[in-house]
Amino acid sequence: MGYDFKKLGDTAKKVSTYLASKGVKVAVKTSRYQTEIKAVEVASPTSLEDLLNSVGLKGTISDLSTTEEKAISGKYKAKLIKITASSGPCSTGETFFIVNTFTEKGTLKTKDLAPEKFNLTSSRFDSLDTFDTAVLKGIKANTTVPNDIKTTITELYKSVVANKSTNKDNIPMSIAAKKSFATVKPQDKQAIGKDFGEVLSMRWYVTQAFASTWQQCYFSEISNEALVDFVVTKKVGSKVVPSNISAKFEAGAAPSIGAIVDNLDVVYKTPTAAEKAAIDVLKALADSNSNTSTKILAAMKTIKHPAYVVLKKIIGKPSFTIADISAHIQKIATKNKTAKGRIDEFMKTYKPFYDELGKNASPDSIAVVFAGASYKKYYSLVMAPSGYALVDYMNKQPIYQTILNNISQQMKTEQVYLNFVGETMQFTKKLFSKASFKFAYGANAKDSDNTGIKFSML
Repeated sequence: MGYDFKKLGDTAKKVSTYLASKGVKVAVKTSRYQTEIKAVEVASPTSLEDLLNSVGLKGTISDLSTTEEKAISGKYKAKLIKITASSGPCSTGETFFIVNTFTEKGTLKTKDLAPEKFNLTSSRFDSLDTFDTAVLKGIKANTTVPNDIKTTITELYKSVVANKSTNKDNIPMSIAAKKSFATVKPQDKQAIGKDFGEVLSMRWYVTQAFASTWQQCYFSEISNEALVDFVVTKKVGSKVVPSNISAKFEAGAAPSIGAIVDNLDVVYKTPTAAEKAAIDVLKALADSNSNTSTKILAAMKTIKHPAYVVLKKIIGKPSFTIADISAHIQKIATKNKTAKGRIDEFMKTYKPFYDELGKNASPDSIAVVFAGASYKKYYSLVMAPSGYALVDYMNKQPIYQTILNNISQQMKTEQVYLNFVGETMQFTKKLFSKASFKFAYGANAKDSDNTGIKFSML
């Protein structure tokens, strides 16, 4: 996260006070994971756009990555609001995080609307007619999706079909689609965007100018295949070349390092010393036989982070594991009979590490971990802050972006983002080869394995 959390927090407090004066039930939310992250928390049954308009705040609402959302809330969707014109207590350009805790249980389950549920993964399509027929037939034949959802996705699909422009990113919903979509619960809209969005995105993709020579399109037969949701083959000269496309809804989930690690040695057959050092870090983070904390520890050792040297002195072993870290902290907990005593000795012992790292475990996490005489993952107090420090390190080293770009060029990977904006479907295509990347981590010091270190396109 490349944000000024103090400024964001100050603005959040101003906005919270302002909303309260307008009769809105509001609070300032402090992240469970990083105490410097604060957000405005509301429980609004209306959209955030409508909420802003009702109180006279003028701003734009942006999506955040899944990892960023998790760091801010962990449970509810978080957004970033940027004030576009001085209004209320805010000046133009001020930003703040906002979390809407209003929930209404949806009817759809994960993957209910995925392509395989409509029998679309077993065929390759070489014309729009055959694809349209298969989609509409698949929707009709699906017996697990409620009829109102069937109607909605059918009308959304027909809206994309109705677009005849080869250079259009914003597809308006038809009158029937708008009427049907308006009745869908928020959670079900998310499911439509995330899962059926793959179908909508592929239909839009093949009609655009950049795909004018397309020969076939088909969905990946492997559910959740890394970085590939569908493939479009295009004629380039005398050759037919496949393009791998990853479909994303809103900000989309950040892919794991493991999604690209197999291509490292293919692309970098004779890496320079600097490239090899960065590749070794990525390989450490992609080890499928290790949990997140073990990967972080291996990466910290690989980059020779100064904090790792301090930690080695604290643990008292030339080579150590996360189990050794837990055992060391367990001795502190066993020695002290009160939570305060445990915390005081832990902080005294590990302060040099935190100081060198430039990160620390939040007081609330430390309090939870030391509330009792034992804890399953003591190492999280060390490894979660290390994860955030490692992400900062990689995000400041351009070589990691270069490596990801080079690998993505080899993979011919593209991303298509779908957003529901008002009464339109907004599609955006991005090439990995022309992008910048950032690494992200969203776990906390109570459980540093809660999520892995991932990367996403800026």
